[in-house]
Amino acid sequence: MEKQILRHDKQCRICGSSSITTVLKLKDTPLEDQFVRQSQKNIPQPVYPLELAICEDCGYVHLPYIVSPEVSYTDYVYVSSVTVGLRNHFDVYAEEIVSAYAFPNNSLIVDLGSNDGSMLASFKRLGLRVVGVEPAKAIATQATASGLPTINDFFTNEVASQIVQDFGQANVITANYMYANIDDVLGFTKAVSKLLAANGIFVVQTGYHPEQMKIKMFDYIYHEHFSYFTVEVLKNIFSSNGLELIHAAKTSPKGGSVRIVGQLKNGPRPIDSSVDELIHEEHTNNMRSVMTYLSYANEINKAKKELIDLLQTLKASGKRIVGFGASHSTTTLIYNFELEAFMEYLVDDNKLKQGKYSPGYHLPVYSIEKLYEDKPDYLLILAWQHGGSIMQRHKAFLSLGGKFLIPLPNLKVINDD
Repeated sequence: MEKQILRHDKQCRICGSSSITTVLKLKDTPLEDQFVRQSQKNIPQPVYPLELAICEDCGYVHLPYIVSPEVSYTDYVYVSSVTVGLRNHFDVYAEEIVSAYAFPNNSLIVDLGSNDGSMLASFKRLGLRVVGVEPAKAIATQATASGLPTINDFFTNEVASQIVQDFGQANVITANYMYANIDDVLGFTKAVSKLLAANGIFVVQTGYHPEQMKIKMFDYIYHEHFSYFTVEVLKNIFSSNGLELIHAAKTSPKGGSVRIVGQLKNGPRPIDSSVDELIHEEHTNNMRSVMTYLSYANEINKAKKELIDLLQTLKASGKRIVGFGASHSTTTLIYNFELEAFMEYLVDDNKLKQGKYSPGYHLPVYSIEKLYEDKPDYLLILAWQHGGSIMQRHKAFLSLGGKFLIPLPNLKVINDD
């Protein structure tokens, strides 16, 4: 059974090369979003290797150890609407696409990995026909029930054919923070080119490690993220599947992202200079160099040591510490920084996580009210990328005498003084 769940790729999934080098080896970690109920908390959860590797021939950064997507998405509970600021981001995103590319009312938009339909809802408000594709059954059913038709499946060549038959070809295909989650990214992109109308565009928004590395955001690395794309690698993937990249831009969500726009080869729109400009910047910053990533690994280890030293001192003086955040990235952070022994429990605003136990270590997750009843000394903000908004919402914790700990990019202790 284990062999079916875990696969070790020794060749590049993009170019087939065997020149694969591991550049960041994290702790073996359970599936990062598999928070369990009380009845399951005494059952040990398996852990899997979590490594980042680079293909020295084409520059593709990826996980060489792949946990089957079917395992990851069986009990998937993340919904887009709980992420701070994401709904507003989708509204702006949809308006930008419709106005920049002049799609008329009733054009067909297909969102791949559409989750709870947050992105589809933004397009629907602008008068477009919408269809989603989402493998998590409960989430897909919920989206369809709310008036956002969603096909419950992984996106494949067959699903592309079904959509063309039932709805016609797509004027806009979007993939928001899911392109990195595709195992067979070449086959997936080939299916996109089949679904796309002659004047259509394929818009991908995905995490962008050249920016995330600047703030030491290694906790975006987890088992569902198979790929870590540069614009250069994206251009190559598109090109080998009948598409061309016509625009690329950095965007701010998730600690640094990139939004790229593609069309069918020799499509109606010109290729603008942004694509080559970002690729040039990637080369200047040595994003294809093994040494760049080894140096990054060293920075992460230094940050870990600094945090552990502080936590040990606090614990030794009898201070009580609680963690804020129950998500994929907080699991990576807890495991790799070895934080479980320092925290009594976790708190999170997401009701879906409350009353559950964290992957592997089974730390209990409570609602934020627990923090105010219990009054621990320190709140370690594991979801540090959202640190600003978390501290803003919970200023009252400071007035109770509590302190915030921000672990990254630079360790900070924040109190009410």
